[in-house]
Amino acid sequence: MDPKLEARRKASIYAVDLVESCISCSIAMGSGSTVKLFIEELSRRGIINMYRYISTSLDTSIVLRKAGAKNIETAICPEDIDVYVDSADEIDTRLNLLKGGGAALFREKIAMLSSRRRIIIADETKLVEMLGSTKPVPLEVEIYSLYYVMRELRKLGYEANYRESQSKLGPVVTDNGNIVIDVKTGPLRNPEEIDRILKSIEGVVSTGIFPYNGYEVIVGMLGGPVKVFKPNGGIEVVSIGNNGVNLH
Repeated sequence: MDPKLEARRKASIYAVDLVESCISCSIAMGSGSTVKLFIEELSRRGIINMYRYISTSLDTSIVLRKAGAKNIETAICPEDIDVYVDSADEIDTRLNLLKGGGAALFREKIAMLSSRRRIIIADETKLVEMLGSTKPVPLEVEIYSLYYVMRELRKLGYEANYRESQSKLGPVVTDNGNIVIDVKTGPLRNPEEIDRILKSIEGVVSTGIFPYNGYEVIVGMLGGPVKVFKPNGGIEVVSIGNNGVNLH
């Protein structure tokens, strides 16, 4: 198995361990391949229908339905959710996140902010010194404002391009009917400030910068154990084996 995939699979197993005892809890699900591993583990254990799901994308809704989930909310995000589970494209040393590779950033941010517990799953290649080091910052933008937003980004000195679909002609369109602009910011020393500046541009619905907000970050190390970065600043190291979780 690919080492990164195996690392994310181990992190997903530990994430399911964290929520398994939360019978009838509401779980908001992010989007992407790592979230799919989490859903697969729920299904493998036969507990997929122990929870009520809040989906952040059509893709996640389909994956949940295929896995056998029956209680899926998609239309409006509830105001009070027990757990949010997602992945990230980058995680900096202060546990700020960069997200939006799957173009579900606005819904993911609303679901995250509506949740009491926030669990992030990743492999170690997502760890960076500063956000923006390896990925552009995605913006979800109302389509009518596209050229105005691009002009304002140029004024700020940023190179930006709208994201083009790989499977059809034209731009990527989000589940909200908006488009995604990828902004090459370079490494961000103050992501919270850049998030504020970008959101202040009229037409920007949301940014892919998720400032630290009490996340439990579960990182699968390549060929090694799983590191769990706790909201209190502690780090726990666990091994995922055939006999379950072993604390180091």
